[in-house]
Amino acid sequence: MNKRELQLKAHSFLQVAKDRIAALPRAEIETWPNWPDIPSFSLEVPSELSSFQFTLIKDTFCDGRIRIAIQRYRYRFLGFGWMTADGFALSPDGSCSELTQQDIWDVT
Repeated sequence: MNKRELQLKAHSFLQVAKDRIAALPRAEIETWPNWPDIPSFSLEVPSELSSFQFTLIKDTFCDGRIRIAIQRYRYRFLGFGWMTADGFALSPDGSCSELTQQDIWDVT
């Protein structure tokens, strides 16, 4: 698998993992520990993506909003790597929204 195909597969996996988590009941997500502790939820990363590190992050804010992010990191060279994240935010009313740019910056 070439670099481009690997990146596409990692991006696709990130979307599927995000959708799996978004389908969970809010009550279950609320029980997860906040970052820097990592929830025990298995992302089920395929073996062909073993060159990437995926980290599930949960943050709960005072206003009741819960931010869920999945951070994707790939080591490149001499301590440098490439990191991105995707996820969603759950509002206290149960609605779900995409992460803001600030949310992405906060978790990368």
